[in-house]
Amino acid sequence: MVLKIIKANWFWGFITTYVILGIYLLYIAYANPYLGIKLEEINGQWRISDISYSETRDGSSSNMIYLSEGDVVLSVNNILIQDIPELQHDNRIREATEIVVKKPDGNELIINFDHSDVPKQFYMLFLFPSAYFLLTLVTTTYLYYLKRHIALTKFLISFLLSVSLAYISIGASGKTNIIGLIINSSCMVLCLVILLHFLKAYFSYLKIEWIFVKHIKTLYILPVCVTFFRFIQIMYPGLGKVNAILILCLFLLLLLYIFYTLIWSYIEYRVSQLKLTFFGLVLPFLPSVFLYVLPEILVNSPIFTADICALFLLLIPFNLIFMQLTDRLFDIMYHITRFRYYSTISLFFSFWLITGLYLIYDISLTKLFLTALFVFLSSIVFLYIKEKIDYSGRKILFSTKGNNIHKLYQTIDKIGHSHRVEQMLQMLTNEIIAYLEVKEVAVITYGYETETIVSTNNNVSVPCIASIQQLDVGEITKKDGSYIALLHNDKDYKRWLIINHNQTIRLKVEELLWLELLLTYANSFIESTKIIEELIDELHQIQQTDVSEPTWLKKLVWVRVEDEKFQLAQELHDTILQEHLHIARQVDGLKYEKETLTIKAKLKSLHEQMILSINNLRSYCETLKPPLLTNIGLNAALERLFEQTANRAKFKLTTKLNRLYLEDDQLNLVIYRIVQELLNNAIKHSQAESVQLYLQEIDDGFELIYRDNGIGCNVSEVWRSDSMGLQGILDRVDAFNGQIMIDSNMNEGMSIHIKIIERSDVLDFSINSG
Repeated sequence: MVLKIIKANWFWGFITTYVILGIYLLYIAYANPYLGIKLEEINGQWRISDISYSETRDGSSSNMIYLSEGDVVLSVNNILIQDIPELQHDNRIREATEIVVKKPDGNELIINFDHSDVPKQFYMLFLFPSAYFLLTLVTTTYLYYLKRHIALTKFLISFLLSVSLAYISIGASGKTNIIGLIINSSCMVLCLVILLHFLKAYFSYLKIEWIFVKHIKTLYILPVCVTFFRFIQIMYPGLGKVNAILILCLFLLLLLYIFYTLIWSYIEYRVSQLKLTFFGLVLPFLPSVFLYVLPEILVNSPIFTADICALFLLLIPFNLIFMQLTDRLFDIMYHITRFRYYSTISLFFSFWLITGLYLIYDISLTKLFLTALFVFLSSIVFLYIKEKIDYSGRKILFSTKGNNIHKLYQTIDKIGHSHRVEQMLQMLTNEIIAYLEVKEVAVITYGYETETIVSTNNNVSVPCIASIQQLDVGEITKKDGSYIALLHNDKDYKRWLIINHNQTIRLKVEELLWLELLLTYANSFIESTKIIEELIDELHQIQQTDVSEPTWLKKLVWVRVEDEKFQLAQELHDTILQEHLHIARQVDGLKYEKETLTIKAKLKSLHEQMILSINNLRSYCETLKPPLLTNIGLNAALERLFEQTANRAKFKLTTKLNRLYLEDDQLNLVIYRIVQELLNNAIKHSQAESVQLYLQEIDDGFELIYRDNGIGCNVSEVWRSDSMGLQGILDRVDAFNGQIMIDSNMNEGMSIHIKIIERSDVLDFSINSG
């Protein structure tokens, strides 16, 4: 899948809008308690016909009980009932802090309300939406900072924000606040359009053909139309019910279309991810169906109310996040198994504790259960905290010498800088002496041909070779007064590590494990180093004699040449050859053309195509062997290359060239090829707006500095991918004993620093990446 970067201005623009709208909507929901009192007009009087909420709080009656069906409402919030125009289209008192009613006996009663009078509505319209508002804000920010380079994350963030706005606007829209109505209606439709857009991108990621709406962006006109309908409602309030029905129908059609898309695609392709996505969307609807709709239809007694069942629908965006980003965001199975492990430990401990409390003390079962629950949860939290503390202190954990794994890493890093087996063995014994705090350590080497033993420390007693022949590589045994381990074995030599302890020291388990791992690494290092030594010796022999190149070197050169020939053949086939075939077909068609004017026009077109093809072929030839490089020098050739790049590239190219005085003519070609490859990579991959390239002289050589502000990359992944372009640069720098440093991160651009010294005696080069 092609990775895309979510631009910061896009994200923060959405988040700012979300926060402003969310705070406003929650304020509207909190400003006045929602009552939902239904009225009917009888003989010019507005009487209460239904009271939806009459909850009690703390055992005492709510102020709602002072209202009765049949009471005449005189005013709401100090506004006479006749002066409230909304009642002509909506016969409900949706919000109020004060209502004046006339009782059937003629008494007038002033009733004041606050949120405690309708606590259920306070929870459902303000408290839960506020929690979901904050949860969405944290989740989207978390997704942006961790996985913004994944294209699907952009859709998931948008979907999550639109679902959250649709939910938290319920309170404001329920009070017929026009902004709340617009946001609620448009976001209901918008979230489904975003979901469709996400599915289209997801199908592309799964390499499944999307055969439905091709131009999915055209569907974004639907939430715009919904917004327009709600604005019309301001001028014509009577359209409210019509709008609600249209929006609900549109919502259901989009939802059914999504389900149909997933079902049809799964039947067609049988991809398990589609089945998971379908169930992730359908399962949150099941509580509403089985706990509200079916009981309401069958027995007229739902198990839960509709507003409670609707809370399960809010799981849909989080289901998608878990299913689509589980492997890329975090390892969910790791967290599940870790929680299961901690829960098991805590459960056994809690059971053991409450059993002891029950047998020793006279405690009621209720208190015993609460104590067990508290201990169980506290133990899980404690284990998580312990894990964090252990990780932060991993470098000094359980040992005054420092953590064994960390020390092993340090030792391997030091040994890795050695270039000869003898040098590595000496460093190995020094590290063992320092870490295990012993003095008598040696590596003994037994040569099969000479049948002689060589030791790196003459103070260490050498055991009988026959008695230690049966050891495997890395195996450690305690024999007489020594710890003995087989370090390495090949056709020429056998090496053992000897640590004399003379009953005065005893290695702990973690120290023996550290030693075993170190010996395993040392064995592999010796094998690799021997191969390198043999190759270097062979190359030195070739340099000093007239012996022809070895077979492996000829094969390596042949493979590299064939790779280059293949790349060139592929490019010529895809460009020049295709152009010539096209010209040939057009010339063939001219044989049957009779109109003179038509023939002239086509010949003119063919002539232009041939000139273009010739220029392209000349460009390829210049690429293979730049004529300016040999005719008028490196700087002129690079200037020509910069000019060609500026015509092709979308970025601004800034260059600075020093005139170089190099004794080796091959370095001019090396510099040209490296610059050529850097600019080609910038055009193809960087997506940069600015590229800087500097070539400057230093003592006995030159340095080349490249910088861009593009999308950057993960340097380790680039090297592992064996990119032909960067590998070519690396090979050229390596051939002249140069140094290259690459510094890049995702979305942070790239910086490359190359330095080559003429007549360098340095045999190694380094690659540093940040």
